[in-house]
Amino acid sequence: MTPTSGAKAAAPATYAVVGGGIAGLTAAWELACAGAQVELYEASERLGGALAPLQLGGVRVDAGAEAFATRTPAVREFLDELGLADRIVSPNPAGAWLQLPGLAAPLPATGILGIPGDPTAGEVARLLGTADAARAAEDLTAAMTWTAQQSPSLGEVVVDRMGPAVVEKLVAPITSGVHSADPHQLPMSTAHPRLYQAMLEHGSLARAVAALRAAAPAGSSVQSLRGGMNTLISALEEQLRQLGVRIRLNTPVATGPPPWLLQDLQGREYSAVILAAGAQQAAQLLGSPGDGPAGVALVTLLVHAPELDAHPRGTGMLVAPSVAGIGAKAMTHISAKWAWAAQSLEAQLGPGHHLVRLSYGRTGDHGAALGFHSTEEALYRAALADLPQLTGTAVTPEQVLDHTVVRWRRGGISPQAQGLQERLKAQAERGGPEIAAVGESFAGTGLAQVIPHARQAARHLLGQGRAA
Repeated sequence: MTPTSGAKAAAPATYAVVGGGIAGLTAAWELACAGAQVELYEASERLGGALAPLQLGGVRVDAGAEAFATRTPAVREFLDELGLADRIVSPNPAGAWLQLPGLAAPLPATGILGIPGDPTAGEVARLLGTADAARAAEDLTAAMTWTAQQSPSLGEVVVDRMGPAVVEKLVAPITSGVHSADPHQLPMSTAHPRLYQAMLEHGSLARAVAALRAAAPAGSSVQSLRGGMNTLISALEEQLRQLGVRIRLNTPVATGPPPWLLQDLQGREYSAVILAAGAQQAAQLLGSPGDGPAGVALVTLLVHAPELDAHPRGTGMLVAPSVAGIGAKAMTHISAKWAWAAQSLEAQLGPGHHLVRLSYGRTGDHGAALGFHSTEEALYRAALADLPQLTGTAVTPEQVLDHTVVRWRRGGISPQAQGLQERLKAQAERGGPEIAAVGESFAGTGLAQVIPHARQAARHLLGQGRAA
């Protein structure tokens, strides 16, 4: 069914979802729950994208995304609707540490993205030094010069309000370790959708951080599911099949003729489509190839190290880019962070066993840096060398029982996303098919942004169909 002469189509008989990651699955679920017919295409052999499992020592953990932010109730509400509320777990409250040149210490407890909610706190002075902490505290009294009409990067704002040391020592380790982004290349609205407006309202970046922390739901800033976030995919797939969604694995989607109609292998056209691919893949489907994104490599180690039972560096470590001699940008002590993982390890292997995950690959790294394109051998050697430094414990190679290397393309809003969204909107206005784009490239990084964005896009298409 194809729209003609500038008019929108009548209610589409079938919606196509292209991409079986969490964004595509969420959109398909939203459509199917409303009674729509849905066909979902996934080019690979499995669903889930970056929500994927791996197994070491008989324990199944996450190979990619391991948690969701709780700053809004969006993900928790979604999990509740799926019947998964009783499986939600919080991490060890000890929190992560920060590795600076010559210093390892816990991250400030009152911050967002490393930005301190109280720059006068002693823990901030310990990390920054007295002079730089005093510069950060100037934010509390300095006049606000930013306006609602501006769209600055996170780095620009923090340097202006609190000084370059806060970016270098506190913010960059988090944006590079968690978001795989340089703070000067990360739009503030992408890093945290409410932080910029809150800063304007409170006249201070620190007061905005404190207010957002106070307004957030009680408890941890992140949560997960018992057994890992990868278990969300199997639950979604089961419900989608029960709702009658037709799931086609190993099925790449080809492009049809203008105006950008997507066709299945039998040539059947869809009048409403959700593209749940990355910006590059979506652009290629619509005839505009783009540059491939960089990526990260994750090395997960299973170690027998009773000396780690005390969790000497909390739930993990974020490494400042200025640190020399450590190749990893971050380390997650999985079995320290998630009680269910520690319990599973002990049940399978006995006491003293731990899982740790080291991450390699920053935005802007040169070709010789360890990361997505490095060999497995090079990454494993680096992890063996970095682990004792990051844990503060002499873990030897002989204590490593198993390991695995997983590579992921970086997420986050891409430079192509805005232009692609504009093209899709213009095409619909000319009477073409409704095509909505979802996923990290369009919503921003993290499940707390991807899931509600995908649900909203699906609801928009449902509304357009009813209004036609």
